[in-house]
Order: sequence, then structure tokens, then C-alpha cells
Amino acid sequence: MKLSLSILHRGWRRIRLGADYLRALAITVLCTAIAWRLPFDFGLVNIVMIYLLGATFGALRFGRGPIVALAIANMLAFDYFFVPPVFSFDVQDIRYLFTLGAMLVVALVIANLMVSIRRHKEVADAREQRTAVLYAMSRELTVATDAKSMAASAVRHICTVFHGTAIVLMADAQGSLTPVSIMEDSADPGSCPHFDLELAQEVVARGERRIKSAIYLPLQGSRRVQGVIVVSLQPPNRALPAEQLNLLDTFAAQLALSLQRVQLAEAAQAARLSAERALLRNTLLASISHDLRTPLSAIAGAGSLIAQPQYELNTDRRATLGRLIEHKARDMTQLLTNVLELVQIEFGNRALRSDWHSVDDLVALALRGSGSRLAQRRLVVNLPPDLPLISVEPTLIVQILSNLLENAAKYTPPGTTITIGAAARDESILISVADNGPGFPPGDPEHLFEKFQRGRSEGNIVGVGLGLAICRAAANLHGGNVRALNNPGGGARFEISLPATGPAAVQAAAEAC
Repeated sequence: MKLSLSILHRGWRRIRLGADYLRALAITVLCTAIAWRLPFDFGLVNIVMIYLLGATFGALRFGRGPIVALAIANMLAFDYFFVPPVFSFDVQDIRYLFTLGAMLVVALVIANLMVSIRRHKEVADAREQRTAVLYAMSRELTVATDAKSMAASAVRHICTVFHGTAIVLMADAQGSLTPVSIMEDSADPGSCPHFDLELAQEVVARGERRIKSAIYLPLQGSRRVQGVIVVSLQPPNRALPAEQLNLLDTFAAQLALSLQRVQLAEAAQAARLSAERALLRNTLLASISHDLRTPLSAIAGAGSLIAQPQYELNTDRRATLGRLIEHKARDMTQLLTNVLELVQIEFGNRALRSDWHSVDDLVALALRGSGSRLAQRRLVVNLPPDLPLISVEPTLIVQILSNLLENAAKYTPPGTTITIGAAARDESILISVADNGPGFPPGDPEHLFEKFQRGRSEGNIVGVGLGLAICRAAANLHGGNVRALNNPGGGARFEISLPATGPAAVQAAAEAC
């Protein structure tokens, strides 16, 4: 089948070339007919111009061979029909020999110039097309994010430009080749382009282009050959000029650079994640080891005083030491809870266990758990009665409110007023926790939501700076957010934005159940 296609292609080229010769002779006949009908006194010089005009027109359309045939035919026709004696190739006047020679030379020069101009135009058009194809391919490779889509884009452009079939074989670290993307111009898309696996592996090993019934192009990276592009032309024995082979090399180089970019990006992402995990682990260990010493020392000291028999402790002192132990133990529990909660949210792919809850109930649960910490603060709760229900995981929302209330208790003096409010917006519920204390430290309050960032650096405040990071991570898990703002009346203000669910949606969910 492939051999018959090649024979048909060569036969069609011969037919087209023969047709060009016939058209060139037809131009000579046309010029002769036009000149023959002119008056006798029109002049031989003007008739020569008619033949030169015909040669110029032929040079715009035909190749070098038909143009040379046209120039010779014009000279012979001019000699036979118009140079005395007419209807004979004899020349009586020697001056006409110079005219005939000059006519032939000028026609050949014009033809050669026109052929050169046409070839330069074809080369310019081919370069423009190549630039456009390379730009389109580079743009698609830039957008692509994985090796499969990049290989598919390269194969599609190669098949469009070279009218053949192509396949991309990716090489692993051991040199084994695996097909990634296939595209071809055949009627049967399920058939696969034929390739020599041993030759492809040799191309990977040597990194050199090979041509054997197909073109094997290595995908040369900075460190190793990443694969091979196998291009099969139609017809199979069609030879590509050097410029087309260079274009194929450019396609392969573009694909290799893009594949290497993806590999480097994946390696950089993996290294970044590894560095983040290492930094988080080291910071956690350093912070926990530092912040656990104070409560452990206090617990150990109070326990030793209670355990020593030589010290006589009355009821008040014993109760004070007991409360100290209880308070420090709760601080340790809260610290470890924050660490474990953040690790679970960020690295455990935690799924929400949502249910319908009212804002009043969530706030009440948070206040109940933070009652001892807020004993010396004045609480103001301002919740509208018409707030819609929200679909959330209650433990996380209570954790957010508890952390914000704990921050307010830590960084404000006794007697501070803490206000909890809520409001329904277009598609969200806004819960605020504000105080009239000293406010935020200098700088951007958004930095407080980063891990291990603390509002004050005093050593008597226990914590590792994870409370607000947990608040933002839990809010983002619900599709919401937490912001830190300066309270208009002075102090700090935190706003929790959560997606709202109106009564209509609740009713629809109840009916569905």
C-alpha cells in the first residue's frame, strides 16, 4: 500500500511538470498570435517586447525548466515568423543574431530573477508558518501542566505540519520507554505508528537523531535524554530537506524543555513540602519544649510542696497549689490540642462532619468551655434572634470561638469588655469577637494568622502561636475566612465569615431527608 502511494505521488509530479511545459509553449503560441495580428510597421523591437512580456508572465507561474523552454521557444518563434526571411530559421542580417541572443539572455535573466523571488517568497512564507506553529506549540506547552498533555500538543502540531504519524516515548531512569501520546493522519485512529524499540532505546542512549523508515528524535534534557519522538512521513520514503529536519529538532527541543520544566517544578514542590514539614516539625519541637517547661515546672514545684511531710499546709495553701496544678495542666492540654488540631487539619485531609446548628448554640458552647478564663472579663453577647441555621461541624466552630476568646483573655487586662456579635449578610454569616483592650501590636494584623506568630512575646503567656492559625484553617475548611481588624472603639476585633444557609434550604433538606 505504501509503495503504491509513492508511485502515484511520483506519477502525479511528472504529470504536473509536463502540464507546466505545455502551458509554457501555449504562452509562446499566444504571444506569436498577438504579434502576428499587429500591423506590418509595428516594429520588430516591439514584437520582442511582447515575447519578453510572455516570458516574464511565465516566470511568475512555472519552474526553472519550463521557463527555459519558454525563453527558447520565444526566440525560435520570433526568428521563424518575424525575422527575414520569414518562415525560416535562416538569418540574412547579422544584426538580428545579436537581437535573438539578447532576447534569449534577457528572457533567461528575467526568468531566473523571478524564480529566485518566488523561492525567497516561499522560504519567507515557510519561515512565517514555522514561527507561527512554534509559537502556538510553545503557548500550549506553557499552559500544559503534565507530561501527557505536553506530548499530545507536540504530536498534534508535528502531524499537522509534516502530514504523517507521530508517537512520543518517555524514558524512565533505567531507560525503559513507554508510549505517552499518539496521533496520526490515518482513517483508523486505533492503529499505532510502527517503530523500532531497539533503535529508539539506542537513540535514548546516544542522544542522536536517527532516520530509518522513520525519524527518531531524542528529547534531550539538561541531564539525560527524557524520551524519543518517532515521526513517520507519508509517503514513507519521502525525504525531508535540512530546513524541515531542523524544524523537527526545534519541536523536540521545545518539548524536552517543557518536560524538564514539569519535572523540575514537581521536584521543587516536593522539596518545598519536605522543607515545610521539616520546619514545622522543628518549630513544633522547639516551641513545645519551651512552652511546656513553665507549666511542668509549676506542676512539679507544687506537687513537691504537697508531697513533702515537713511542710505543714493549711487548707487555703493546699487549695491554691491544687488550683495551680489544675490551671497549668489545662494550659498544657490546650497547647497540645492546638498542635494536634492544626496537624490534623492541614496534613490529615480532614473531611467535615457537618450538621445544622444555630449560632446561639455554638456561642453558648464556646462560652461554657471558656468560663474559667473569662472570669475577670465583662462579656456582652449581641446575637439577633432571626439568624439562619448554618451547616458546620460544631467542634471546629466552637474551637474557633474558644481560641478567639482565649486570646482576648490572654492579651487584655482584667475588667476588659469582650463583645460577641453576629449578623446575616447576603450569602454568609458574620460572627465577631471584639474587645476594648490594648489592641494589636504594631504591624499588619494578618501576620498573626501565620504559624508560630504571637501577639506578645512575654514569657508568662503560654502558647506556641497556633490558635489563630487553627481558626483560619478551620474557617477555610468550611469555605469561610477569619479576619483581624482594629476595633472602631479601640482594641482588637476578629470577624468569622461562614457560608449561610437560609430557612428555605433547611426546609428543602428536611423534605429530602
